[in-house]
Amino acid sequence: RSSLQVGDRRYDIYRLDAVPGDKLAKLPYSLKILLENLLRTEDGVNITRADIDALLNWNPKAEPDTE
Repeated sequence: RSSLQVGDRRYDIYRLDAVPGDKLAKLPYSLKILLENLLRTEDGVNITRADIDALLNWNPKAEPDTE
């Protein structure tokens, strides 16, 4: 999470390039969009850190075990 100042307004932004390691580079573009959405809407109840980690650990050859 970062912030962006535009004129007299400040906005919270979620920078995917701040994700550590090479996990982000391995995700297809469509999943990067979903990841950004999860980061913006994480509330600890409906969207949790475990949901974000599950997407970051996506393996295209694995059988799905979570939605």
